[in-house]
Amino acid sequence: GSHVELIDSARFKYLRLEFLGDVMVGATCVGMTEHIGVLRGLIQGQVALGEWHEALIHDPTKAMEAYLAKGQAQSTWMN
Repeated sequence: GSHVELIDSARFKYLRLEFLGDVMVGATCVGMTEHIGVLRGLIQGQVALGEWHEALIHDPTKAMEAYLAKGQAQSTWMN
């Protein structure tokens, strides 16, 4: 798989996202918990991120946008 890390030592913040293909399979957050439910939804839902995988590799803070674009769209057709 692949991963991305975001480290802000001055503010004691850390974010690591783990991927298998274009599916997020894990995340570690320290001091950046405002969107923890979004990360959990993407992981548990095994959401295929498509083009959002590359966007998250470049900027892991875009998890909310990825969830809205892919996670919410998936939940609509699953119900």
